[in-house]
Amino acid sequence: MVPVIACIKVGSKYGPEYVNRLAAMVARNTTKPYEFVCLTDFPMGLDCPFKPIGTDLPGWWAKLVLFKPHPALAGRRVLFLDLDTVIVGNMDFLLDYEGPFAILRDFYRPDGYGSAVMSIAPGFGSSIWRDYTAGQWGRWWGDQAWIEACVLGADRWQDLYPDKIVSFKVHCLTGVPAHAAIVCYHGEPRPHDMAHLPWMQEHWHDRTPVTR
Repeated sequence: MVPVIACIKVGSKYGPEYVNRLAAMVARNTTKPYEFVCLTDFPMGLDCPFKPIGTDLPGWWAKLVLFKPHPALAGRRVLFLDLDTVIVGNMDFLLDYEGPFAILRDFYRPDGYGSAVMSIAPGFGSSIWRDYTAGQWGRWWGDQAWIEACVLGADRWQDLYPDKIVSFKVHCLTGVPAHAAIVCYHGEPRPHDMAHLPWMQEHWHDRTPVTR
């Protein structure tokens, strides 16, 4: 069964253009079979497949639905990408991963996790959702802290594929490193703030997703 590439849009922080641009970047930058889906509480304006998010958890906490598992994801490997991800090169390596769980090293805390890019094997981590909703709600500063507490020794993308995934704020202030394929925005600025940069104009735009 082909993997699902999923994103999550809840609340009003990101408009539908973020989803549509992400879907288009994925289509342009992989040769692997996949299905794309946005889990959302407000699908207006989306030009890609979507499903109801199925949780009232706000903001980044909604990511925990990936471990529920969500009905649209059950029995499938899930590659999750944050909406403020910019894809600048071939991303097949993300779909080649076959381990139980891969996540970013936090760009500022190398021993910590960054949940902007995750690959989740079918059935992995059901306790992450179950235990949080059963009594941990509100006791952790963010989804990454909770995932860190639940999963020890996760595979880290930067260890598996060095130089492929970079931070805008840490690595790209003078341009995108030569071998990078994924640029992660986190906090401020957001991609639309940097849309004037030549490499952003090349990679982050409104082209209609390729029909697969």
